[in-house]
Amino acid sequence: MNLNSVLKPILEEEGGTTDTLYKKKQLQKQEWNKFFDTMDIVNGTPIYSIMNHEPIVLLIHGAGHCAMTFALLCQELKTFCSCISYDLMQHGQSLKTESLEMDNLIKECEDVIDYIRLNNPNTNILLLGHSLGAAIACKLKPKSFIRGLIVIDMIESKAIESIKLMEQELRKRPSQFYSYSSAISYHLSNNLIKNPQSAQITVPHYLNDNLEWKVDLIQTKKYWQQWFQGIQNGFDNFPYSKLLFVAEMNRLCSIQFKQNKYTIHLFDKSGHSMHEDQPERMAKHISDFIFQEKIPINSKEIEQLNNQDAQNFESKALQYDKQLKNII
Repeated sequence: MNLNSVLKPILEEEGGTTDTLYKKKQLQKQEWNKFFDTMDIVNGTPIYSIMNHEPIVLLIHGAGHCAMTFALLCQELKTFCSCISYDLMQHGQSLKTESLEMDNLIKECEDVIDYIRLNNPNTNILLLGHSLGAAIACKLKPKSFIRGLIVIDMIESKAIESIKLMEQELRKRPSQFYSYSSAISYHLSNNLIKNPQSAQITVPHYLNDNLEWKVDLIQTKKYWQQWFQGIQNGFDNFPYSKLLFVAEMNRLCSIQFKQNKYTIHLFDKSGHSMHEDQPERMAKHISDFIFQEKIPINSKEIEQLNNQDAQNFESKALQYDKQLKNII
């Protein structure tokens, strides 16, 4: 990868060149309110919102990340739905210090959903989870108002297989960076994020004031097994419409294709954080998913769906109106 060309948008933002990149102490961190309308801290959990249209997509981030990982995706989603995300405990701006056991993570997500329902009692929710966030979403108890499940790059069998490799890869990571710029270039040069604009937004939020990782993922190793076990069962048994995004074809076993019970999209030109790499393409697929699956956007539409033939039901969900070439 040619870092000079990849980092050009970042350097222009800084007013620098590749020669001065590592001499600059820090690139300015972009704050949450550039991408979300409100942020409320509820029982120590920061909850970020853009409340525009029905339904609501609840976006749950992965281990070591934070709500800002969805910043660019939410800019696209907000044209046809509402977006809510939150920082998992110990992540981002969270004030919660509980351990990252799956039971704690599920309880926290349930509390966020309770908060959403308190303020939007009639609007339906779609769950969107990336990596660990997908594991949380798959393990939540089904609710009649949660009408869609969207999973980004989390397959139970492959996740469990990769546990040993995960530890090896994490130990190769730098423990500290010289500047935000060096952290961003590390993510780009290692294809952890392939979109320079997104890397510039999100990476600084993964670090503390000493430019060390906010979450030491090696220390979470004791939770990996419980994070991953049961994901497939939860996904398969989710009672409403499901959508799966994967980065590599080999992450899927053939039996899942044969069952053909849900839509699968392959983002083979993206990495693990495909929602950052190609936010417009993902937004288009999510919009098509809502429209094609005839997902009811609120309690009134659930009642209409229950009282008439599903074939004749038409949701009032808005559609993503951006035209994209070569969308597959």
